[in-house]
Amino acid sequence: MANILLVEDSPEVSMSVREILESAGHTIEDAVSGKDALQRLSAGSFDIIVSDIWMPEMDGIALLKEIRGAGNNIPVVVISGGAPNAPLTYTAPLAATFGANVVVYKPFEKAELLTAVASALSDS
Repeated sequence: MANILLVEDSPEVSMSVREILESAGHTIEDAVSGKDALQRLSAGSFDIIVSDIWMPEMDGIALLKEIRGAGNNIPVVVISGGAPNAPLTYTAPLAATFGANVVVYKPFEKAELLTAVASALSDS
């Protein structure tokens, strides 16, 4: 199973995603922002990142730009429900443009998230 870096600022969403991924046998390390995720990436080894887009300090798009700009090809699954000033019709293509392997829309089903993670891992 995969060692996953979960980047999510909402404790409730993080807990739900963690439960889904751990129930499938994955190991999870949490980060609460893109900035936190970059620090954890530099200190550890991960097979995949599952990241929200809208977070404090550094959002998921900026995180994708940093990761891909550094030449890191780690698979990234973006999970997002959009934001009042940036609906999903804008953010999802933006995430894909900057290197997200898969975009999953909140709210999502357990099987949808697990399929997205499996797909991103198999693409790498």
